Amino acid sequence: MVNFLLDADETILDFIRSSKESLAYAMEKLGVSRYAPAMYCDYKRINDGVWREYEQGRMTKKELSVARFARFFAYEKIDADPAEANRVYFEKLCRTGYLLNGAKEFLLALKREGRVYLITNGTPAAQYGRLASVGLENFFDGIYISDEIGFKKPDVRFFSYLLEKEGLGRGDCLVIGDSLTSDIAGANNAGIASVWYAPAGGTPAGAKPDHTARDYAAVLAAAAAWKKERRGG
Repeated sequence: MVNFLLDADETILDFIRSSKESLAYAMEKLGVSRYAPAMYCDYKRINDGVWREYEQGRMTKKELSVARFARFFAYEKIDADPAEANRVYFEKLCRTGYLLNGAKEFLLALKREGRVYLITNGTPAAQYGRLASVGLENFFDGIYISDEIGFKKPDVRFFSYLLEKEGLGRGDCLVIGDSLTSDIAGANNAGIASVWYAPAGGTPAGAKPDHTARDYAAVLAAAAAWKKERRGG
């Protein structure tokens, strides 16, 4: 049996849509009247940066939660409480889940080919809440979230934990994800084959995917090629 280790955000879950709605909601609740939707691009850039720092072990999840809003407010010259902003944002995010276009059909097709395990660095309440809101809370053969197991992608220990817990061999697993620094670098560290899901294209840097896919059909084709390679051609 083959096993797919599948990332969540921006691989199957539309995190950007959820995040945009949650940020706008938080700014309204905090009375930030000058907030405009165009500011989300700045928030995303800052948020992506602190998540990279978290992946690199340069800050804790608790520090990340406040730092992203502190830096965003400083950049936009907004006078508001970063901790309160994070609290309101996070509560909304936990209830606001969306699938990317085609993700449901992709998941069903992937499940026909093998077992599917979700692997994510997200916070448990947000991940479980959004999975429930899209009806996927019971879909996966296992759900592995960094905060619950004590290690985060790309740390090899994240993957080692999953492999040991499920009794899986590295050669029987394929990592699928959109993040080079988290999913693909993690697969490289763990010696597991990988597919980089890159709808926007680009050149991989800092990590080496075995396959690159621009859409779900290409992911499934890459998975089929990988399965053929495992069988020796």
